Parts: sequence; structure tokens; C-alpha cells
Amino acid sequence: KITDESLENVRLHDDDAVQALDWLPEASLDRVDLLYPDPWPKVRHWKRRFVGQANLERIHRVLKPGGHFRFASDIDTYINWTLQHVHRFNAGEAMLHWLAQTAADWNDPWTGWTRTRYEAKAIREGRPPCYLVFEKE
Repeated sequence: KITDESLENVRLHDDDAVQALDWLPEASLDRVDLLYPDPWPKVRHWKRRFVGQANLERIHRVLKPGGHFRFASDIDTYINWTLQHVHRFNAGEAMLHWLAQTAADWNDPWTGWTRTRYEAKAIREGRPPCYLVFEKE
């Protein structure tokens, strides 16, 4: 699709996203999307989840002021985990403000959303997806 539409402002990194976040200059991105990350469902593996204080710091650093961090998942424990970690992150000087004002704000996909195969599988299996949006202040 990138080639078909001659998009020039899209880059792909086929490796650890942490490497890309560390490499990117400060305040260089308008948006970071984390779509259906591995939930690492076992409690002993939760330390491997992508959302954590170190990666929230990385995301915050590369976002422009007013930039968005968008998170989509169908795993309720990971959704709660993300909300708790962003809340904890906001206890410091940096802020990622959750933009939801109503339940529909996290139940409805974002404008221009393209359904992923993970989302389709979740819906088939009866797990409703959730869409969180945080804005860098």
C-alpha cells in the first residue's frame, strides 16, 4: 500500500521497536500506534509487555507536543495495565493525557481505522476491542 499510494512519509522498521524509538530524534513523530501487542498473559511474563515506564518515556520523548499515542487491544488485563502504567507515568513531570470522555471513545475505532487480522479474530472469539488515545502535553 505504501508503494501503491506513493507514500513518502512512511518508514518501516522490521526489528525491535525500542531500537527505533531510541534512534528517533526528540519530538519527531505526530503519532505512535501500538496495535494488538503481545499480551504476555502469564503473570510471570508481564515484565515483557511493551507498555511500561521505560517505553512510555521513549514514546513521550519522540512525540511532538500534541502528538498521540494510540493503543488497541482486545485483552482486558492489558488494557487495564496500559491505563495504570500511563497513570503512573503521569505522576512525574511528563504527561500523556487520556482523551476518552465517554465509553464510546474507547469502544469505537479511530477515524480511518483499518481492521487488523488480530481484531477480526478477537471479534470472532467474542473479545471486544478497545482503542485508547493519549495526547502528549
